[in-house]
Amino acid sequence: MDWNGFLLRLQQIDARSFWIEIAVLVACVAAAWGVSRWFGRDQPKDSVWFGERTFDGLLFPLLALVLTDLARRGVLSFQPVLVLRIAVSVFVALVAIRLFARVLRAVFPTSALVRLVERTISWLAWIGAVLWIVGLLPPVLAELDEITLGFGKTRVSVRTVFEGTLSAGVVLVIALWIAATIEKRILSEAVSDLSMRKVASNAVRAFLLLIGLLFALSAVGVDLTALSVLGGALGVGLGFGLQKLAANYVSGFVILLERSIRIGDNVKVDTFEGRITDIKTRYTLIRAGNGRQAIVPNESIITSRVENLSLADLKFNI
Repeated sequence: MDWNGFLLRLQQIDARSFWIEIAVLVACVAAAWGVSRWFGRDQPKDSVWFGERTFDGLLFPLLALVLTDLARRGVLSFQPVLVLRIAVSVFVALVAIRLFARVLRAVFPTSALVRLVERTISWLAWIGAVLWIVGLLPPVLAELDEITLGFGKTRVSVRTVFEGTLSAGVVLVIALWIAATIEKRILSEAVSDLSMRKVASNAVRAFLLLIGLLFALSAVGVDLTALSVLGGALGVGLGFGLQKLAANYVSGFVILLERSIRIGDNVKVDTFEGRITDIKTRYTLIRAGNGRQAIVPNESIITSRVENLSLADLKFNI
C-alpha cells in the first residue's frame, strides 16, 4: 500500500469499523498481557522474555504481534482494516527493539555502549514502522536500491548494504543470546568447576559466533566458497599482524584447561599481588587488597613467573 492507498483507506473507514478494530485490538493486547503475566510469575526479571513489569520483556509484544496479526487477517475478510494494520507495524518495531535491547543487556550487562546501540536501533525501528504505516517504505527502499557504492569493480546498492547489515546484526545477536542462555542455564548446573565453566562458555560462544557470522554473510549475499580462498590469504596476513592477540587467546584457554591458576586464587605476578577475579579470553583480571585492579595479558602469565599463593603450604617451615 502506497501513500495514496493509505489516504484512501483513511477516508473509507467509518465509525463502526473503527470501533470494531479498536475492540479487537484491546482484546488482543489484554490477552497478551494476561498470558505474559501468568508465565512471568516465577521467572527471573532479568531474562530476555520477562522484565520488572509484564510489558518490559520480549514475550508481551511478541504475543501481541501474533494475536493482532491473526485478528487482522480475520477482520479483513468482512471489512477494510487500518487500525490493526498500524498496530501490527507498531508491534513489529517494538519486538525488534525489545529483542536487541534485552539480549544486549543480558550479554553485555556493564557495557556503556549498549545504551547507544539501543537508541540507534529504536530510532531505526520506529522510522521504519512510520514509513510502513504511511506507505512510504517501498518507494524509499526503491530509491536506496538505485544508489550504489563502488568496491573496486563491484557495485553494491545502499539497500543491499543496509539489509545485509540488519540481517547480520539479527543473526549475531541471536547467536549471543543462545550462547548466554547456554552459559547461564546449562553450564552453570552441569559444570561445577568455575575454570572449566569458563572454558566451555568461551568455546560455545566462539562456535556460535562463527556459525552466526557464516549465516550473516550468507544473508548479505557473500559467496562463502570465494570467501574461503580470500580467507586463506587474509588469515596469513592477519597471522603476522595479530600474533600477540592470538597468543593471548590461546593462552587463556591453556590457563583454564591446565588449572594451574584458577578464579579466586591469590597470585603474585611480578610485583603485583592480588586475587584473580576473572579469566577472559585475552587477559586475566587481578584485584589487590587495596582495590587496585591489574589487567594482565594471558601470554604473560604463561611465559613469566607467577606465584600462586593459594597453593602455598602454610605448615612448611625452614
